[in-house]
Amino acid sequence: MAHYKVVAVNRGYETYQFERDILEPMGAELVLTAEDCTAEDQVIKAAQDADAVLVREAPIGQRVIEAFQRCRIIARYGVGVDNVDLQTARKRKIYVSNVPDYGTEDVSDHAVALLLACIRQLPLRDRNLRRGIFESDIRDEIYRTTGKTLGLVGYGKIARAFHRKWRGFLPGRVLVCDPFVTAEVIRANEAEKVDLDTLLAASDYITLHTPLTPESRHIIDAAALTKMKKTAILVNTSRGAVVDETALVTALRNGQILAAGLDVFEKEPLGQDHPLVALPNVILTSHVAWYSKDSVQELQTRAAQEVRRVLAGERPVCWVNPW
Repeated sequence: MAHYKVVAVNRGYETYQFERDILEPMGAELVLTAEDCTAEDQVIKAAQDADAVLVREAPIGQRVIEAFQRCRIIARYGVGVDNVDLQTARKRKIYVSNVPDYGTEDVSDHAVALLLACIRQLPLRDRNLRRGIFESDIRDEIYRTTGKTLGLVGYGKIARAFHRKWRGFLPGRVLVCDPFVTAEVIRANEAEKVDLDTLLAASDYITLHTPLTPESRHIIDAAALTKMKKTAILVNTSRGAVVDETALVTALRNGQILAAGLDVFEKEPLGQDHPLVALPNVILTSHVAWYSKDSVQELQTRAAQEVRRVLAGERPVCWVNPW
């Protein structure tokens, strides 16, 4: 008989063998819900007697947490914990953990891919060839990577991974806007610390890596877009609301900037009737920058390891509601 009950209240992964391999040796049974829990009542029904809860997007609010009878940890598959009431969990002395950096390489890879695809106009070239147009001679606005100025808004782990990878393209300058990183650190990474206006005006390619805060919401708005070069390309793999999408649509339509590559949006999923969908100079992906087979395995493994630590009487490594 199992000593502990661990409930995964969201389904969706190809396999849960990673979790079982970690938890079963300590006498913990992994229980998968029959359906994906999208409402609080479903979570309560499935996990009120659980010793630990593994969660993706399910709502873990005050009512849910107060219904837990013996839960010791809520382990979030991912970075954000917006769907968990941290204060109530703290009052109940229930640990909340996350996996903050599992997708660093994957998101930075995706940002590089979006930028290169925009620079080389790969979707358009692919579509034209499939239509029978063999373009041996084109006159579109395609520019080099070498010698161009890269602007990084935010300089956390993902931005630094992007920077490391982009060095191979031999940029002329790398500009960084991040109020929380010192000029000395940025200079040590062969970049320049500048304010946002300077970055917007000087950069050929701009990639966004800032968390969403009240200060960063719509940091790229109509005024910001007018400061950018007409040949500039904007990439966003951070959070959708960092960009004012209405202003971006206008800028792309009017040729204020050359192109954009977006993996995140203000409202998700992105509707087919959204103006961005009809624009030829934007590349859209459906919030998948985090994904690879490797990142999923790391995510599931590290979340389960946090559960194992807590059930063994230890604190989680990535503890987000400390008391």
